[in-house]
Amino acid sequence: MTQRVDVQVRTNRVWQSLGDGAEAPRISESQWLELRGLKPGEHVLVGPAMLAADEEGHLSVRLLEHETLRGHLGLVEVRRESNSVAGEFEVVPDKMSEEAFRDLRAALEQVWAGLIFDPDGVGRLRGVLPSPVDLWRAIEAPVREIAAEPRTVLTLSEGVRRQEAVRRSYELTTAVVRAATMQRAGRSRVLTRSMNTPENALVAETLRRLASYARRQPDGSEVATRASRMLREDPFASCGALRGGVEAARVRMLYDARYRRVDKVLRVLDCPEAHATEGPGEARLGVKGMIRLYEYWVFMQVLQACRDRYGTPLTPGFSILGRQIRSGPTRLSLSPGVTVRFPDDVHVAFEPRITSSGRGWMNLENVPHPNPDYAQDVITPDVVVLRGGAEPALAVFDAKYVGRHWVERAAAEIHHRYSRIRWHGQPVARNVLAAHPHQGIDFLWAGYGSVPMIPGQPTGLNNLLP
Repeated sequence: MTQRVDVQVRTNRVWQSLGDGAEAPRISESQWLELRGLKPGEHVLVGPAMLAADEEGHLSVRLLEHETLRGHLGLVEVRRESNSVAGEFEVVPDKMSEEAFRDLRAALEQVWAGLIFDPDGVGRLRGVLPSPVDLWRAIEAPVREIAAEPRTVLTLSEGVRRQEAVRRSYELTTAVVRAATMQRAGRSRVLTRSMNTPENALVAETLRRLASYARRQPDGSEVATRASRMLREDPFASCGALRGGVEAARVRMLYDARYRRVDKVLRVLDCPEAHATEGPGEARLGVKGMIRLYEYWVFMQVLQACRDRYGTPLTPGFSILGRQIRSGPTRLSLSPGVTVRFPDDVHVAFEPRITSSGRGWMNLENVPHPNPDYAQDVITPDVVVLRGGAEPALAVFDAKYVGRHWVERAAAEIHHRYSRIRWHGQPVARNVLAAHPHQGIDFLWAGYGSVPMIPGQPTGLNNLLP
């Protein structure tokens, strides 16, 4: 009896089977793809790419250099020459996607802040904030001048004094008297100059806000580094919270041009869009959270398109997209099934749960595909737009951060999964679309296709809504 040999993929220095375990093995997008356990010379389908094993049953290819595999993130199926599925592995982003990640994060937080803080729900920021580079240029010189010669205040602190050196009554403590009997100095209260002043604390707060704002902008990484470095140096490292608040600090620095120039930048940054928001937890993962952030961003773009077509959302509107955290800022928070309602009985949901029993989101019913390979009892599309009324209709937008050569394949796959949806016994799915980050791929077939959704560029979704 021939022993079955699993196909394995190399992840760092470890070989892992493609077919074992709940999670697919992971490799970085800039790594070599190495497979073993194949037949000598066997042809295998890796995603949409046909590759051949060598005489020892090994396969090796550099992902970044292969035209079809380059740029893909996410799961990749491996199908053998016999047409059997060997399993799948996952391509995860690394430093190669760092620039694209910064653009995506900036675009996501900008559109989300616009939705949250605009009371009319117009989905755009009230004004364009300056570049962090320009803000840094405005304060770099005065901040360095302040660091070299900061304003100080006289304050009592703990020090040491010999009894014969005491000049003021508050310096003469019991410890000084006791130490004098042994001809030593004792602990005393001494008058010193402190740099922990409200105006210096205001400068430190400006640097903190600028660093936070710069981290979220495509051109802000260097500014964030410089501002953070300045915060670790005196006098700003020794500054605590703003005692008495910002206004009290402003009164103290009316006649010092250095501090007033810094305060002008603080006033620019003192708006909800600049400092009162935080991205989702995935943003703190850095580039590794890129695929999830793209799904969030696609949802935001669909919400903007629905606002343009259907009008201002109904109460509670866009406020359900964020939650207040303990420290004060609002954080983007999207739980599965979160729904924004619009006029004309329109509902837009993020990852709604739709079941074959019709007991899930909005009582929609998923009719399993007749082909067992595609049949599912439960589906959770990324974004669903449902319009009720006399002629109900539904559109699905599924985010696919994949390579150019994978878009058509991804569109066909989600059509199999999400096109068979009924509401009250009536088929309602009109468009099932793969959202992807590539120019020039916008094919629309009968009921499905793909739509380019590129961070930083406008998206034309109005005609694709139900």
